[in-house]
Amino acid sequence: MVRQLQVLHLLRRYLGEYVHGLSVEALRISVWKGDVVLKDLNLKAEALNSLKLPVTVKAGFVGTITLKVPWKSLGKEPVIVLIDRVFILAHPAPHGQTLKEDWEKLFEAKLQHIEEAESAILEAKARSKLGSPPPENSWLGSLIATIIGNLKISISNVHIRYEDSVSNPGHPFASGVTLARLAAVTMDEQGNEIFDTSGALDKLRKSLQLERLALYHDSNSFPWKIDKRWEDLSPKEWIEIYEDGINEPAADSGMVSSWALNRKYLVSPINGVLQYHRLGNQERNDPEIPFEKASLVLSDVSLTITEEQYHDWIKLLEVFSRHRTYVEVSHLRPLLPVSEGPHLWWRYAVQAALQQKKMCYRFSWDRIQHLCQLRSRYVQLYACSLQQSSTVDNSEIREIEKDLDSKVILLWRYGDLA
Repeated sequence: MVRQLQVLHLLRRYLGEYVHGLSVEALRISVWKGDVVLKDLNLKAEALNSLKLPVTVKAGFVGTITLKVPWKSLGKEPVIVLIDRVFILAHPAPHGQTLKEDWEKLFEAKLQHIEEAESAILEAKARSKLGSPPPENSWLGSLIATIIGNLKISISNVHIRYEDSVSNPGHPFASGVTLARLAAVTMDEQGNEIFDTSGALDKLRKSLQLERLALYHDSNSFPWKIDKRWEDLSPKEWIEIYEDGINEPAADSGMVSSWALNRKYLVSPINGVLQYHRLGNQERNDPEIPFEKASLVLSDVSLTITEEQYHDWIKLLEVFSRHRTYVEVSHLRPLLPVSEGPHLWWRYAVQAALQQKKMCYRFSWDRIQHLCQLRSRYVQLYACSLQQSSTVDNSEIREIEKDLDSKVILLWRYGDLA
């Protein structure tokens, strides 16, 4: 029962960030029956936020997510994850979406990630001081490593479509990625599927099979129009609109629907097999033998690009570049209109320019000197915060953290805690 509750907790924690309609009672019943089967899920608009691109999900649908856990022989048989029919319709994020409130949400998420990583490292340090075995050498750690190392994953019928009417004014376009199937299994030295109980995660050996991966781009293509809201589509309607073109048309029909008609491929559907092998820690004795090996075999790859497609992509990359700059200075942007706060907007323009100038000398000696001084100040402030000093100015700490990558923050913190 404890294991089932853990699975229930993980599903709610991780899937809940991306999909609507995760009923707690439905999850509990599904887990209690054995296999976890989730059907007909709608994606949230924030599902692509982790990519940090100026896009948002207009609509999204996941047909089924199946988790097969062999509870009675856990650690002896693979856990299987099956995901079928992932359909996403994305479009440009509304102009000005990343204002101060949105930036603060991203900043809070970054701080939460840092706190979680810090807790894990401190726990590992405390364990090593007490002389307790590391998780991977414990029974539970070994079981988890075996389960993850032998995980079987299959993702099928994927179609991600991006429609854009603003990046290249007067020339709307649509781009998409389709995938018939991606499957990953554990294999032996001969390439046969096995269940490895002797350090499958440490000496990872995986085979990935790719079926009909394609990238298309339709220039001068207007957004799809339907006679109802996307979120009101039935599963059958989602399949009718999105699935055509993913798999090869049947030989007897050879027909495609109007949704996939005249699709212009940048990369025509390709098949392939990727085999990856990573040596275990105990096997890394000879520096002449590579620690990691990978071989990729692809079918014929056809890459085609027209002048119109080229111009669309150049415009799109320009938008992405501007968005990156915008995100870095969005927390400085005033919330008032220019007419109500011209002095604030003038100050914002100056601060944004200084921010960009700071990026230009990122690898200069002035920049290195600035970072050294900043690190010294940050370590001092953070050490005081650990001592719960009443004189600590947390606002100054947060102000420094705004412009730092999370890995840099962790490095600076642990240099002080080591």
